[in-house]
Amino acid sequence: MPTTSEDEAEFVRSWRDHENRVLLSHLRRQRADGPEPKHHKPAPEPALAVPPSGPSIAIFDRAALLKQIRIAGGDPSAEDEAPVASVSSDEQPRLAQLRALANVDPLRRLVVADAGMRERLARLREECPGFSGVIALVERAVALSAIAGTGIAFPPLLLVGPPGLGKTHFSCRLAAALSVEQHAFSCATNSDAQALLIGHPPTWRGARMGVLTEALLTGEIGNPLIVLDEVDKFVTHSSEKPYNSLLAVLEPENARALVDEYLRIPFDLSRCLIIATANDLDLLPAFIQDRFLIVMVTPPDSAMLRAIASRIAADITAAHGNAFAQPDETVVARLARTNPRGIRRLVMLALGFAAAAGRRHLIVADIAAAEAVADTKSAREPIGFIRPRCKDEGERE
Repeated sequence: MPTTSEDEAEFVRSWRDHENRVLLSHLRRQRADGPEPKHHKPAPEPALAVPPSGPSIAIFDRAALLKQIRIAGGDPSAEDEAPVASVSSDEQPRLAQLRALANVDPLRRLVVADAGMRERLARLREECPGFSGVIALVERAVALSAIAGTGIAFPPLLLVGPPGLGKTHFSCRLAAALSVEQHAFSCATNSDAQALLIGHPPTWRGARMGVLTEALLTGEIGNPLIVLDEVDKFVTHSSEKPYNSLLAVLEPENARALVDEYLRIPFDLSRCLIIATANDLDLLPAFIQDRFLIVMVTPPDSAMLRAIASRIAADITAAHGNAFAQPDETVVARLARTNPRGIRRLVMLALGFAAAAGRRHLIVADIAAAEAVADTKSAREPIGFIRPRCKDEGERE
């Protein structure tokens, strides 16, 4: 790891200590009060049933944890969490994290299919008709879970399709339908694949445990939904090969005992439900494509788009209380000329035009006006008072 200036090193060290304190505080509260609600909550779902308690798995190896505490110079049986004098200052945060983790129950229940899941998946098919193929696959996994009494499981899925189809939205709604926790990570904005997936070796400056293993640790179930959004944009350091790290999660044998590089203890991520999204399949290495069940998400046809436009418009207008009437068929038909992301943008803009005109309902002219504002394909007039000068004007001056 490259060296930094003293100021930078001190900043990294203080930030790392801050992160460790936050996690330690969470683990201590979890030990005293039981598991806390997750921060990554699924989107609300009407009449969401709580799945019955299923079998449990140990998400980390407790014996390996106790061994690491001894190696680091701590006493696994000591209840006093004061710093150990013989341990270096750089190693103290790691040892404190290990000792706090020693008092956390490694068992997590697996979510098993309940009676309401098929009904919720049926509603999801109406909400996201372009994903019916994926939903059919999940429905079969739910049926198998219900018959066998085992945790819901399906192979890692890669949803591939052009931008704007709602792949990320679908993943969120799927987590709600299955009543599982969701942990979503943007690969496009990630700058450190190793920190995201498996953590840093303790010798690195600013070392920390993996974000993914931390999410599993602070969650309540052993088979949450992991969403790797825009995995085809997974580009980090020039010297890093992020897809190599991803193999540790996608290979079942590796995921069953994935070693967190910071804590140096194995975690069981083999029961996690993994969904990745991508716009361009060709950007992914062949060895990564081979680890996924690839599902091509095609743009919805006109009938699907009208249904999607009607639902999106109804949701957005409902969010404004009783201020606006639900859009009629002519408005829905005009909205259905674009993709789901564009529909949402147009409705929000069009409501502003209607409100400015003193109307409590949308008309086609509102949608047309919104289209003119949202049009990114044609040249637009700049917003504001300053207009760009043409070349001739610059020359005349």
